[in-house]
Amino acid sequence: MSRQLNLGFITTLSGRWPRELPEKRREEYGSWLQDKLAQVNIIKADRLGDSPQALEAIANDFKARAVDAIVMVYGAFTGDDAPAYLAEILGVPIILWAPKEPEFDKDTRLWANALVAVTMNSAALKKLGHTCYAVYGDKEDPATASKVIELVSAYATVKKLRGTMLGLLGYRPTAFYNCSFDESLIRKVFGIRMEETDLKVVFDKMDSIPREIYEKDMSHMASAYATDQLPDKHLENHSKLYLALKEVVKQQGYDFATIKCWPEMGNLHTTPCAVLGRLADDGVHIGCEGDVDAEITQIVQNYLTGLPTFITDMINVDEAKNIMTFWHCGNAAPSLRNPNREYSINNHPLAGQGTAFYGSLKEGKVTIARFCNINGTYKLFLLRGCAVDMDRYTKGVMANVKVETPVIKIVEQIWEEGIPHHYSIVWDDIADKMISVCKLLNIEVLEM
Repeated sequence: MSRQLNLGFITTLSGRWPRELPEKRREEYGSWLQDKLAQVNIIKADRLGDSPQALEAIANDFKARAVDAIVMVYGAFTGDDAPAYLAEILGVPIILWAPKEPEFDKDTRLWANALVAVTMNSAALKKLGHTCYAVYGDKEDPATASKVIELVSAYATVKKLRGTMLGLLGYRPTAFYNCSFDESLIRKVFGIRMEETDLKVVFDKMDSIPREIYEKDMSHMASAYATDQLPDKHLENHSKLYLALKEVVKQQGYDFATIKCWPEMGNLHTTPCAVLGRLADDGVHIGCEGDVDAEITQIVQNYLTGLPTFITDMINVDEAKNIMTFWHCGNAAPSLRNPNREYSINNHPLAGQGTAFYGSLKEGKVTIARFCNINGTYKLFLLRGCAVDMDRYTKGVMANVKVETPVIKIVEQIWEEGIPHHYSIVWDDIADKMISVCKLLNIEVLEM
């Protein structure tokens, strides 16, 4: 089954309205959607939706091509019959997009009357129990364009989630209750499937990697980083694990994974922090400490951006500067490094039983989030901020993020809501897109 969103596009009008403006909008808005939504399969109606016969032909084509949602642009005034028919026949959500009225004065007629049409159509669809979203404004207006893109991106993300396979490489670390999860609820809410692969499979795969293969990777790492400070065998274990995890994830057909990264892996001197960072830059995303809910957050952020994310703790706040420090042992992707600061590979900063990156992460707008199962209901913790240029001040990797809300208020609200300690950070401002995803999944957003 294809996981690309199939988006139907139709321009409508009721029969007696002039055709020139609708034809113009059909061409221009169809081209705009194809240009702005390159990752979506746009299925354009081959005619105007201006009669029952035209609507039937378009609906049959959309059904044959399995559209997941529809963008209906108002070429001109459209009665309730058109969107109601599409919703009933196809059973998919409709984005009702009403461009603004072309310029007119007291001596000219209305050419579209789209605002009236979208208002009555939206009310009619809701009365009939169908899902629709109304948008008013021209494609050239940034706010309007963003709203359409956010809605379509949300639908595309939800479709991808429904086919996602999440691999569990072990369960959770000792005494980390917040990393437990409800597999049935996750399947129900997000549509994500899960399967488990024992860590022994990973260890056996490490032992099977040919010497010439892992030594080639060791040489690559030695040329990219100063590795001479690593304890004996740590670099060898790093390269073996890097290659083994790539292979296991591919063989098992996992789209994403979580891993129980301690204590067993540490006991074998193969704590995987730096490995996970490298894999993220390769498009292999594995969440640490077996935290499935944090990993679901990473999945959504990655589907929305295509970027690696940083799964992290919040370890400190600076009330004077209103900065929050997000830190973890050394699992950030090297592409997230701050180019103004040193970035190195070292022994694990806490346990000393594997490899980890040390450094600060780059500046820029970030979205910090976590999906949380709170008393059997999913909510999204959401925070906007800006990572600042600041060196790390302890071993490991960190991002120092300036936020708007007073930091102590955020911390206290986290405690009050019962939000766990792991978060996923992506270097992009996608808070509004994540909110749109949550609306589709009926998930409450706790924005701070």
